[in-house]
Amino acid sequence: MKREKDPIEVPHHDQPAQVLNVPAYFLYGENWSGSIFGFFHIEELFVRNAPNKWHIALHRHLDFDQLSILLSGHCTFEHDGVSRRVEAPNCVYTPANVVHQFDYSSAAVGFVISVSPDFVVGLPSVEGATNTVLLRLVEERVVALEGGQQVTTVRKLLELISEKATSRNPYRRDALRYLFGSLLLELGGTLMSPSQNKMPQASTFELDLFKRYRELIGLTLNAIGFADDQRTNPLTVELFAQRLSATPYTLNLACQHISGIPARDVLQAAVLEQATRLLLYTTKPVKEISFLLGYSHASHFARFFKQRRGATPEAFRRACADGPPGEAAIDSSEHGSIANYEKDA
Repeated sequence: MKREKDPIEVPHHDQPAQVLNVPAYFLYGENWSGSIFGFFHIEELFVRNAPNKWHIALHRHLDFDQLSILLSGHCTFEHDGVSRRVEAPNCVYTPANVVHQFDYSSAAVGFVISVSPDFVVGLPSVEGATNTVLLRLVEERVVALEGGQQVTTVRKLLELISEKATSRNPYRRDALRYLFGSLLLELGGTLMSPSQNKMPQASTFELDLFKRYRELIGLTLNAIGFADDQRTNPLTVELFAQRLSATPYTLNLACQHISGIPARDVLQAAVLEQATRLLLYTTKPVKEISFLLGYSHASHFARFFKQRRGATPEAFRRACADGPPGEAAIDSSEHGSIANYEKDA
C-alpha cells in the first residue's frame, strides 16, 4: 500500500476523554479540571490507601507520571490490563494516561510522587542524566532497589522531599527539583544494567530528539478514539521524523542509543499499548479500532496484535473480561521480531 505523506495531525481535547470506561483523575478520587504544568506532589502511601482499604481502583492521569516507591510490604499493580506482583523495596513508574490500579498489603510503607514531565526540565547536567533516567523508567516500569544502603538513601531523600514540599522556603520549588533529580539519579544507578552500559553514550541532541519523539507519539496515540473518531493516517517513522525536523536515520540512531531498540519498535510498542487500552476499556468494535489506528484492513490489525499479544483482538478482549492477564501472558519481547507496521497500516 502506498504510504501517505500528509503530516500527522494531533487532535486536542480540552475535557478528559470519556470514551475509556475508567475515570480520569487529578490525584486519585479528585476530579480532573484541566491541563497542568510544573506540577509536583508527594504523599505517603497510607494517605489514600488506608481509607480505600489499600486498593486503588482503575483510573488514569492525563498530565503527569507517578512513581510509587514501596519501602516495605508488597503490591500487585495493573498497567493497561497487565498485572504484576512486586515485593519491597522497589519503585513502580506509571506514565501519564496509562490505565492503572494498585493493591497494597495492609500497612505497606512508601511514598507516591506525582510529577508533570516538565518539572525537571532545565536541571543542570553534564550528561543529561535525569532525562535519560526518566526515559528508561518509561521502558522498564519497575526498579528493584539494591540492598540496605540504597534503601536508606532513597528513604532519606523521600523524607527530605516530603519535608520540603510543605515548607515555606521561598526557594522550595527549586529545592524540590534538585532533590527529585537526586532521587532519579539514585534510581538510575540501578537501571544501568551491564547490557545498557555497553550501549553507546547518547548525546544531548539524541536525548532531546528521543524525548520529543516519545512525546509526539503520546500526543498522537492518546487522542485516537477520543477526537471525533477521525481515521489516523498510517503511522510511520518517516512521518514522525518529518514532524521532528529530523531524518529517519538520525531518529533511529537516537532510539538505539537510549532505549536499545529502533524507532519503528518504539512506535509499534506504543501502538500496541493504545490498541490494548481501547480493547480493554472501551466498547468500540475491533474493526473500528483498527480503522482509527490507521489500518487499511482489520485483518492487518489482527495479525499485528496476535503476533505481540498471542491472541486475536477479539479473543484477548473476551479473555480479559474475566480479569486482567498476568505478566506471563504478555509477550515482553515485543521489541524484537516485529513485522513492518508501515506496510500493514
